[in-house]
Amino acid sequence: MVSAAPRVRIDVSDAMAARIGPRGLDAAAIMALQPQIDAVHAQLTDLTGAGRDFLGFLDLPVRMLAQLPAIRAAADQLIAAGDTHVVLGIGGSYLGAKTLFNALTHPYHNQLPAERRGWLPKIYFAGTDLDSRELNGLLDLLPARGPVLPTSGFTVNVVSKSGTTLETAVAFRILWKRLKTVYGDLAAKQVVATTDPDGGALRQMAQRENFTTLPVPPDVGGRYSVLSAVGLLPAAVFGADVAGLLAGAADMAERCRTADLNENPAYRYAATMFHAQQRGYHIRYLAAWAKGLETLVHWHDQLCAESLGKDGRGPVPIAGMVTRDLHARGQQIQDGSHDTLVVNLVVNRTEPEIAMPDDPGDPDGLNYLAGQTLGHMQRQAWLGTTYAYCQAGRPSVHIVLDDVSAYSLGQLIYMLEVATVAEGYLMGINPLDQPGVEAYKRSMFALLDRPDMAGLRAKMGQLGPDLEQVV
Repeated sequence: MVSAAPRVRIDVSDAMAARIGPRGLDAAAIMALQPQIDAVHAQLTDLTGAGRDFLGFLDLPVRMLAQLPAIRAAADQLIAAGDTHVVLGIGGSYLGAKTLFNALTHPYHNQLPAERRGWLPKIYFAGTDLDSRELNGLLDLLPARGPVLPTSGFTVNVVSKSGTTLETAVAFRILWKRLKTVYGDLAAKQVVATTDPDGGALRQMAQRENFTTLPVPPDVGGRYSVLSAVGLLPAAVFGADVAGLLAGAADMAERCRTADLNENPAYRYAATMFHAQQRGYHIRYLAAWAKGLETLVHWHDQLCAESLGKDGRGPVPIAGMVTRDLHARGQQIQDGSHDTLVVNLVVNRTEPEIAMPDDPGDPDGLNYLAGQTLGHMQRQAWLGTTYAYCQAGRPSVHIVLDDVSAYSLGQLIYMLEVATVAEGYLMGINPLDQPGVEAYKRSMFALLDRPDMAGLRAKMGQLGPDLEQVV
């Protein structure tokens, strides 16, 4: 039975020709995709589609319930061991966790005193790049020598299925050196490694150093892993309702059991996006209308780009935060080329609300807003922007959350994951691999003189600009 709890909803009416004119999408054409959706549903249900070995994300809402005790135990270990916690990962190994952090914690969590944080640690994310300035800045926040008390200590969760992802592995080697300097023989107690359960460089290191470990499911790719220990452990460390997150995802999984486009929100979304591609809308602008969801649209950016950018095709996702980005991106969408589909991510309720105060002198001419809440203003900005786009024949789709909670996020994440795979199958591509990413990695490793890439390095010759010739 589907839960009566708050739901994620999708409204596509402002993208349809009936609303915005001839440049809009065709509702009948979308519904005519039902036979193709039936085939997609069979591929997902029977695990027969392309990339089927990585469809394990589909049952994570149920499968992870058995792992929650181990995840909570690891989180308790990290919470007790330090007031600062660093999550090391890149791509799906950190974006999901950061999405949950930014959505479900106080917006200034790290600046709050410990008692206001409920004695939970400050959270930082690293291992996402090769920027010396950023990593040096993080090291400046961490103790440089021991002994230290838990109230001033730090812990690390390193997330990598293989352990060889360059950015994360480099950052971990540097932080592991700092941990050994500060904690000596006890350094391993400050680390939890989330990695492949059976093999890989990080698994071998974890066994050698006696780290606590949690598994990355072998049948789940990084960008689909937020509902595994990859996202759930950091969420437990900063106090999120991890059981509620899984419950929301399970609710959405139940709604996705049918192939009916009128009942399954993931398939309705996938079919609409696929039809939009067919109509020439190749740019997909996911706009967050709540600050706490800004990282989620960046998570979606990776999910969409890495899954659907294949064979010279696929939408170009763009992540946006509004109303901020309306002062830039809004111009292009309103008056630029007709190639952008806007997807608004809207929250129905925000609490507590702040009302505009009255000023008797009305020096800024804003007394007409007195008594109105920021949430009301935000809603009118969303509706006004949509109206302007409709008048210009620009399509908008709305994803509406009743609230920003673990339960709602679980629904939304699961829906977008299923929708992305379904759209990939409609396109006839494998949405669960990433050959383009592997290509850049090979070239990068060759230029860094990794021994097994010597042959490729020899073929590459001299690269980069000739600084003598650059103007």
